[in-house]
Order: sequence, then structure tokens, then C-alpha cells
Amino acid sequence: MKIMVITPHTDDMVYGTAGTLLTHSEDEKHIIAITSIQRSAAEEVAAALGSSIQFLDAGYKQIGCEVDRLRPRLLEIIVAMMPDYILAPPASGDWSPDHVATGRLALEAAAESGILGNWGARFLRYPIPATTLEFQANLWIDLPVELIERKIELAAIMTRGAEDIWPHEVVEWEMDTQIRFAHELGWPSKHAEGFDALFKVPFKRLPPRNQSLAHLHKTHRDIVRTLQQGATIRKGQSSLNK
Repeated sequence: MKIMVITPHTDDMVYGTAGTLLTHSEDEKHIIAITSIQRSAAEEVAAALGSSIQFLDAGYKQIGCEVDRLRPRLLEIIVAMMPDYILAPPASGDWSPDHVATGRLALEAAAESGILGNWGARFLRYPIPATTLEFQANLWIDLPVELIERKIELAAIMTRGAEDIWPHEVVEWEMDTQIRFAHELGWPSKHAEGFDALFKVPFKRLPPRNQSLAHLHKTHRDIVRTLQQGATIRKGQSSLNK
């Protein structure tokens, strides 16, 4: 499979997706960092995840001002790769403007690319622990203990050189915030990554794209259009944000 991760800042994807990427060691993975801060550390983490990475060089805290410039570039990358899964932050419920702007940018580019229609690709949202305040997962990836330890190591790499403002205790706190997804799964799960998927899929691994049900494609497209209009989806119902 081909898995694409779109991250606002280079460290954001580690907490929400690194464990999932590690469980897909044999699959093709590509990370799109909208900004290029902590670039060398991000390249090291990507290599450890078995992933390629590229940077779109948006300004830090300026992503919302640059979406018109970024959208065609992101669209071109998506069309070239044709991923089976796109993982991106949510477009609402996060207090960081960079994160929200990236979530909407990713959704718009994915919808425009056509991969959510006949191609049947899946679009998953992942929370960024420090800033995503409203998030309800409906898909979980259960992580074995050894991957949890590896994920902590990768998160620490992203803080290298900035320990005075981002100490190891903060890294551990970021990790601990996602233990709640393991609680939703119940024993014997110790740690899990949670995603907001348009359609639920089994939590052990991401299933191949072609196992999607063809008759859901129209419904899938309708949900995407609703989300693009500023809607929130909860338990099969949508309501437009005023």
C-alpha cells in the first residue's frame, strides 16, 4: 500500500501517526511537511520510519495565508503518488491556526485529486495532542510495547537542541495523552493511535484500499462535500458550523 502523511510542522505527525507507520514497515510511505522547521531531525525520523519526506516551505504560523499557493503543489503530489491512505490533522477542533489550515488544505487537495471517488482512497484525521481539543476517534491502531518505546525515541529526536523549551517530560506528556485511545479499546491494549475515519475499518492494521466497499463511494463523496462546507460529522449525522 501507499500511505501519505500530511503534517503542518515536522514534529506533529510523530505523536499521531509514527506507531501506525511503524506497523506498515513493508508499505510505501511519504511524509509531506507543510513547513520545514526542524528539517534535519525530520529527515532522520522519516528514515527511521522507512518513509520519504518532502517540505513545502510554508512559513511557520503562516500556513493559513499561503493555502492558495500550497494547494496546487499538494494536489500535484497526491496525483503523482495516488496513495491508498492520506493521514492529516483535523480541519476543526484544534486551537492552532497552522494545524486547522493544514487539515482543510489536505482535505481540499484530496477531494480535488479524485482519489476519494473511483480510486477509493481513505482519508483519516489524526489528533495533535498538544492542541487538538475536540477529537472523537472511530478507528484505532493498537501498538505493541516495543513500538511505543520506539515512538518515544523518535519524538525525542524532534526536540533535539530545543530541550530547554521542549523537555523530555513534555514528550512523555504528549505520548500519555494518547493512552486514552487504549482505554477505549480496553484490556489488553496498552497504547493506541486513534483516527477519525470517514468509514470505520479494523484497528489492527490499515486494510488494503481495494477492500473498500464500492457502493460506499457515492456516500463517501457526499460526506467529503459536507465536510468541505464546514460541517462536523458525529455518529452518521452532520451539522454545519455557523
